[in-house]
Amino acid sequence: MVNELQGRRLGLIVLGLQLALTAEAAGATAPIPRAKPTPPTAEAILEPALSSPPLPRAKPAKPPKSAAEALPRQSWPKSTGNWPTAEVLAARAACEKMLSGLDVIWRPDEPIGEPDGCGTPAPIAIAEVAQIRIDPPATVNCEFAAALNSWFTQSVQPQAKKQLGASIIGIRNASSYACRRRNNAKTGKLSEHARANALDIAAFDFSKTAQVTVAGGSSGLLQKVGLSAKGNFVKALRKSACEYFNTVLGPGADPYHGDHFHVDLMKLRPGRFKMCR
Repeated sequence: MVNELQGRRLGLIVLGLQLALTAEAAGATAPIPRAKPTPPTAEAILEPALSSPPLPRAKPAKPPKSAAEALPRQSWPKSTGNWPTAEVLAARAACEKMLSGLDVIWRPDEPIGEPDGCGTPAPIAIAEVAQIRIDPPATVNCEFAAALNSWFTQSVQPQAKKQLGASIIGIRNASSYACRRRNNAKTGKLSEHARANALDIAAFDFSKTAQVTVAGGSSGLLQKVGLSAKGNFVKALRKSACEYFNTVLGPGADPYHGDHFHVDLMKLRPGRFKMCR
């Protein structure tokens, strides 16, 4: 009887140990639930918004003004200045006819000066000729603007593509209208600049190559022996200008034109011939 009771007690102890071991194993392998995050406070939510507000989107850069925007077209001014009204109206009508159909962006201006002195009855400001910008815009007469358009179209742009493989996009205007005597002398004849009939060009700007200055393209050993593309370009332009203008002066012509081309439409008459130097 005693032995039987001891056996039952031993069996219960073993069973208890097995149950304990099973429970321990189950507890060790059971997944532990993730701790829930602490909800943010109202201060934590508002702080980033207050300390670093969103930056506004940058505005796109404005494109550069076109020649038409830089020099908007206007109607002829009402004033006829110191010129006879009939002469001003006739000059304006001739100008409209002369520039009709040409690739010139221009603005009509008030008459300048007076007869037998400085000025012209129908001056215009040109900002672009044959898609070549004039920087700054030049004040000239209409006949000169038409001649410039022909030169740019038929010679300047083709020579640029041939000699340098690039298109000209602009020229640097060194001087246009100026009421003065030739070479700024105190005495002597009026300059063609005084009649808005001339332009001084200091440099040419290109789309795909560096600027070519008249001074730089006319000096140096390579230019003199014909091995400089820029020198050949400047030389070709100087020669062709004489087909469109009555006076062409540049480096080497005299002490006054060492760094630019001077082109004008001086009136020709018997005994007064073209001057190309």
